[in-house]
Amino acid sequence: MNSLIFAAFSRILFGLMLIVSLYVLYRGHNEPGGGFVGGLIAAAGFATLALARGVEVARATLRFEPMTVIGFGILAALLGGLPGLWL
Repeated sequence: MNSLIFAAFSRILFGLMLIVSLYVLYRGHNEPGGGFVGGLIAAAGFATLALARGVEVARATLRFEPMTVIGFGILAALLGGLPGLWL
């Protein structure tokens, strides 16, 4: 998109969405919410940034290859389930 207002506002909105994402993540331990909803909010922030400024800017902001993050998530889920399997 070539909207100057959307590009400028996307930086503010991206930061706010990441802060809200972390809040929902930490609040979800004792109340509704948690990792999945927090991840959705963070992904929406990156999507907003990609729409406003381009995919290259969003990937540079992420700093990690998405497939690497997915691999670490699957590994964490596997390692988290093994103790229950052994017991």
